[in-house]
Amino acid sequence: MLFLLVGRREGDAGTDVRKDGRDLLRVPVLGALLRWRHFNTLLLVPTLAFFAIVVGAGLFGEQNTSNPAVLLTWILWWPAVIFTFFLVGRIWCAICPFGYAGDLVQRITTFGWKAPRLLKNMWWRLSLFLLLTWFTTLFALDRSPRGTAWLALTLTIGAVGLAVVYEKRMFCRYVCPLGGIFGLYSMTAPVALSAKDQSVCRSGCRTKDCAARCMWFQFPAYRDRGAECNLCLDCVRACPHDNLALVTQPIGTELSTYHSRRRSLDEAATVAAILGVALLQTAVMINAWDSWQADLAAMLHVQPGPLLYTLIYVAFGVGLPLLVLSALSLLSSRGEWARPDIAAALRTYAYAFVPLGLGLHAAHNFHHLFGESGALWTGLRSWIATVTGRGLTAAASAGADAPINSNLLFFLQWLALAGGLYLALRISAHLARRHAGGQARAVRMALPIQVFALAYTVMNVLLLAAPMAHRH
Repeated sequence: MLFLLVGRREGDAGTDVRKDGRDLLRVPVLGALLRWRHFNTLLLVPTLAFFAIVVGAGLFGEQNTSNPAVLLTWILWWPAVIFTFFLVGRIWCAICPFGYAGDLVQRITTFGWKAPRLLKNMWWRLSLFLLLTWFTTLFALDRSPRGTAWLALTLTIGAVGLAVVYEKRMFCRYVCPLGGIFGLYSMTAPVALSAKDQSVCRSGCRTKDCAARCMWFQFPAYRDRGAECNLCLDCVRACPHDNLALVTQPIGTELSTYHSRRRSLDEAATVAAILGVALLQTAVMINAWDSWQADLAAMLHVQPGPLLYTLIYVAFGVGLPLLVLSALSLLSSRGEWARPDIAAALRTYAYAFVPLGLGLHAAHNFHHLFGESGALWTGLRSWIATVTGRGLTAAASAGADAPINSNLLFFLQWLALAGGLYLALRISAHLARRHAGGQARAVRMALPIQVFALAYTVMNVLLLAAPMAHRH
């Protein structure tokens, strides 16, 4: 039985798994490097150079899929960011050029207003995420250098504009369209920032230097997950009591142990959208997509184009996943409440589905990072030859059709999907145990989610095994 695969009881009531982890800040050399006040700058410099190349090449370079703006953004940057969640959470946000531009502006001028309560939820980020992914696919921004550059500039303008009006990184914390999924994915990370003794933070420290220094409105004593922490470690450097630790933990721990006390369904809806959009964006890459879309257009008597894709996106990318996850969550909570409460069930069990979305996102981006790697290096060599005039064009033509072996690529994709499935099984088992009165009932509660997780993974394996078109 699937439930028996995940019998571990990490994070059960009364235990704190972070206390068993190793504090990386105490590791020689590594700890000193992480505490170094210029460590973030060390990582930020290449990021800014990367950003400058994307914007410059996108706006002024040749408008084709060999442009570095397209290659660096969609073959290298986006896949690399997805993979960082498995290792270090949302550390990308600590060195993001959009947020850094806002930081620079705030040093010059800002009204410093408090973030409005209206924005303190996931609905804004979810709406912007859906709009961004819809727009990116419909208008093929992954093949448009100028569109890619303007996307980066638009996000920068948004961060700068809000930095002028509000305090700290309000854009990053409450508005960024990627911030919502980044936060949820980061809950799988094997590292977490934690207070060693919460009483020191709450009552033993009068100045609360860490909270004042944090640009993300966080206070370690009340922080129970890493979804809103970018691991910049500014709080560690500011703490006068040396009371903060960067500890290791089992992957997916926060998804198992986090208790959602918010009544809003915003995060649960975001999880559903992640599953649907990730699946839809993978399907769009398949060679058979055009024929599928034509068949659906004939059934609905709608011409292929923006309207049809929008209908598909809303129905299969958002609506259907939300209905399916709601039904599964309700099935898994049978008898937990006096009367059926879909909202409470979805808030409770939505986090079990997060690894499935992350696994598919990783598998999907293996195709870009490795399957299209030949186009990446060829395009960059050609661009360098054009910029420097060093005559590298001939060499650049070599290797365009030399991605990694297709069998190895599929194995890596399968590995990512299997990892997501394993985490989903383990987390759903833990969530069921938390709310069940006994082992037998816990098995029945976890089973609907685990069967769906297996079916979703098998469907993804079949989808990724189908012939796919290279975009670059």
